[in-house]
Amino acid sequence: MNRDPESGPEPPTSFQAKALWEKGQEAMQQEQPKNAIVFSEQSLALDPSLTCNFLSLAAAHLECGNEEIAGAYLGRYVDSHPERLSVRAFFAELLLRLQRTQEARCQLERFIADAQDAGGDQESPIIHGHSRLMEIAETEDNAYEAHLNRGIGLYLLARRRADLDDPDGELPADGLLWKATQELAEAQALRPREARPCWYLYAVWHRLAQEQPARRWLRLGLENAPFSTLTPAEQRGLYRAGQALEKSL
Repeated sequence: MNRDPESGPEPPTSFQAKALWEKGQEAMQQEQPKNAIVFSEQSLALDPSLTCNFLSLAAAHLECGNEEIAGAYLGRYVDSHPERLSVRAFFAELLLRLQRTQEARCQLERFIADAQDAGGDQESPIIHGHSRLMEIAETEDNAYEAHLNRGIGLYLLARRRADLDDPDGELPADGLLWKATQELAEAQALRPREARPCWYLYAVWHRLAQEQPARRWLRLGLENAPFSTLTPAEQRGLYRAGQALEKSL
């Protein structure tokens, strides 16, 4: 917890809360999760703004086998720290284990949107997120979501595969891209007014250097965008591609 140096000395309660939290961390290192829970609860009671206790309590309750309680604390932690993408991804996995499917879907969708914006090496976790969304869709007989997430996952996997030293080895990138076109076309046929399948179909055909179908899907994606749900990164990508197309004509 960061404090403004001009705000004066740290309040005694906050100092004591930190000390208790540290004791909880030591208890976890000594494989004493029940003691860790006691220390973290005391710390949180003294200083509710010390949100690292949410994560510590989640870890300790998981160690004790209290997954429902751990989930509640993880939820509070990701609400306080939306930038902690790995924690949100773990939270989604825990919700799936708890069979809280709708909540898991929301967390996975939020994770993917945030990871797209985060930059860096987030592609593998994003692929895993789409794989999980696909599995959820299949259990619910949601053909659109199943085809969409499988297609996006194949496209991202192909893009990652193309960056390897041997892109034409096992699981060649172009083969994955062709499979992605099939899945995404199935999704688009089920919901013709959605922009997301169109955006990814544009991306796949563009990567295959097939500019005529790429432009067709890009235009349809732009037409559908006002009536569709896109992540911020997808929306930016769609409109930038549209601007580039206009300049090239």
